[in-house]
Amino acid sequence: MRISTFALLAACAVPALAQTAPAQPPKIQTLLITGQNTVGHDWRVVSPILKDALESTGRFEVRVNEDFRGAGPETLASYDLVVINYYENKDKKWWWGERAQNALIDFAKSGKGVVIFHFSVAAFEGWTEWEQMCGGNWRPNNGHHSPSHDFHVDIKDREHPITKGLRAKLRQPYDELYANLKWQPEGSYHVLATAYDNHALYAGKTRQPIPGDGLDQPMFWTTQMGQGKVFVTVLGHDLGATSTPLNKITLVRGAEWAATGKVTIPIPPALAEGGRDDTQAKAVTPGVGSAPPSDAVVLFNGRDLAGWVHGKDGSPAKWKAEKGEMVTVTYTGSIQTEQKFRDIQLHLEFKVPPMPNHKGQLKGNSGVYLQGLNEVQIIDGVNNPTYATGQLAGIYDEHAPLVNPARPAGEWQSYDIIYRATKCTDRNVPQKDARLTVLLNGVLVQDNVAVRYKKGGCEPGPLLLQDHSGFKDAPVTEMRFRNIWVRPLN
Repeated sequence: MRISTFALLAACAVPALAQTAPAQPPKIQTLLITGQNTVGHDWRVVSPILKDALESTGRFEVRVNEDFRGAGPETLASYDLVVINYYENKDKKWWWGERAQNALIDFAKSGKGVVIFHFSVAAFEGWTEWEQMCGGNWRPNNGHHSPSHDFHVDIKDREHPITKGLRAKLRQPYDELYANLKWQPEGSYHVLATAYDNHALYAGKTRQPIPGDGLDQPMFWTTQMGQGKVFVTVLGHDLGATSTPLNKITLVRGAEWAATGKVTIPIPPALAEGGRDDTQAKAVTPGVGSAPPSDAVVLFNGRDLAGWVHGKDGSPAKWKAEKGEMVTVTYTGSIQTEQKFRDIQLHLEFKVPPMPNHKGQLKGNSGVYLQGLNEVQIIDGVNNPTYATGQLAGIYDEHAPLVNPARPAGEWQSYDIIYRATKCTDRNVPQKDARLTVLLNGVLVQDNVAVRYKKGGCEPGPLLLQDHSGFKDAPVTEMRFRNIWVRPLN
């Protein structure tokens, strides 16, 4: 077969022209060991925050182990990093056991990373290698704190990869400031940051020595276990303290360093050295009354059904537009937007027809479906008893409304809805429920409720308006809609 010179040149040029996106580094495989509750330290609250903080960077894939007892080297074999939020409450039955404990130490010594969080430094009194790995521990007569309060953390090592680029002094709101820990020999740990423990805050109620007016106390530091890197932080007592920007950024940067020896996770401008967050919110001109704001997507123009199609097959919508209103044509089927959305703010006005000869679900029934999946019920809500989740403003089959601020049939009513779609992985595996907040006629009727996953919930979907027909003796129901707009939130 003869190959032309042009074809040969073109073939040779393909590699130079086909620019592929740079490969992303593999995610750091992370095991979060947690699971033992104590008074004041609720892992069910704190550990999900740690997991979310790590995974939100895009650098970590985190699995959670709620009972590490009986684990072994095979449990840790596929991981790069272990994060520990655990305290055995001075009860030997909650120790992990010799095999599991040796597996953790061997994991670290082999060059893998470890993060030790907050009150975990109080665990396993007498386990020598654990105490060496921690560097400092809460022990009898060593370890106390004044009541939780706001304090400043001073960065002492400005050149370490974890802290490089952070402001020299950072505020930690309402947290416990650990003091007087029992420390390993000097040189076996490296302090990255301290906070000033003001002794006046104890009001004379400490049993441990507090000489002078106050002392600087380590807040986070590093240690070495064999070839492994260890990051220890004692910030983050509860929901609020764990959720602070300072705790999150030092946690994730410390975790990346422990696992890889490098830090690529950027520092938010508000925490960065020499900087502050001057990001200005995008200017949006609000509408007058319920009119759409300047950044809204108007879904009904009041003249025709442009942008709407039949809900089943995508054929032209068979409803009608008249007098600036969208009107159902019963028996023709539901209609939906051609555009598809995930997270949105929705405004929708509707009028339910008077249907005095019907009751319950046959009296002015329709619905608005978010993503084409999750229905907020539309029905006559005045003197019309029906089942709880089928009421006006019910999330159909899931949540009854909190109250019933319905207007009589024949009057215009409004929904204002905040919808957050199901959180999914990049492989469309659902992770967190969708959430819905609904105001009916300006009154809160659904307060950030969870909506269970439905097939397709990871993909954008249309806004669908229901024609409640398709069953025997379905009554003609002339629903009317107007002023329909959304603001995409993602």
